[in-house]
Amino acid sequence: MTPYQEEDIVSNALDLISATSTWLLVRHQWLINTMRCVLTGENSQPLAELDQFDRLIPNNLKLPEHLVNRFAEVRASLEVSWEDAIKASHPMSGLTIFEQLNNYQALANLFMLASTEANHKLIREFAMRDSLTGARTRLTLTPCLNRELNHATRYSTPSTITLVDQDTFKSINDRWGHVMGDQVIKETAGIIQNNLRPTDKLFRYGGDEWLIVMPSTSEAETEKAIKRIEEVYVAHEFKSATGDSFFSTFSYGIAETNNHIDPEHWITEADSQLYKKKQEKRPT
Repeated sequence: MTPYQEEDIVSNALDLISATSTWLLVRHQWLINTMRCVLTGENSQPLAELDQFDRLIPNNLKLPEHLVNRFAEVRASLEVSWEDAIKASHPMSGLTIFEQLNNYQALANLFMLASTEANHKLIREFAMRDSLTGARTRLTLTPCLNRELNHATRYSTPSTITLVDQDTFKSINDRWGHVMGDQVIKETAGIIQNNLRPTDKLFRYGGDEWLIVMPSTSEAETEKAIKRIEEVYVAHEFKSATGDSFFSTFSYGIAETNNHIDPEHWITEADSQLYKKKQEKRPT
């Protein structure tokens, strides 16, 4: 079970971005100072004195595997770029000062470009993916829905969105606490994502709400797909820290592209369908 809450994940994700920025900053400064030393004949700062990632990253990071893996990829890319950047010619190589300076300047520019791109990639990944679940965030939802609406209009091929809302989620938090609630959220996202097609997209729409985009899919086809996910979900056994087992359910509302004029209008229909499903489940 995940031993931390969503707030821990967000805080630690920011720690990693801060550590990466610091790592880059000291290296950018080293390259600039080294170019100055080439001109003045001074000794540049020893590389061993530069902050390393292992000294900058906090111990006991509380992060899900997808964020740890993404950071590891970016870190490896940055370290390779850095090794390339410090391969400039030795002062005793016989090159003139200007040739040495040109070497450092060229390598410094390459490193700065590569490092800036890698750092932006890390920031985009952390910002556009939900920190707890790995699902997409609402930052990219509107552009995605606009693309589907335009595609449906141009090719007369329907796409669908499905709003999914977990039932009685508040009671899970009240009984087992928010740490267990976060674990339920994480496992729910995994179940949905593992039963979608590669072309489908899962967004975390709210706390325990999800929005699924299914391109080139009719409402009837989507209904069948969501029913299959529902069968898997209701059979999934959740376990609390005390060893208690429990199950959960969800409600959903589906909406086709049809003649919707914008994403908000499209989502409103899905939300209306979701509300109807919720009402049907209420005891009479």
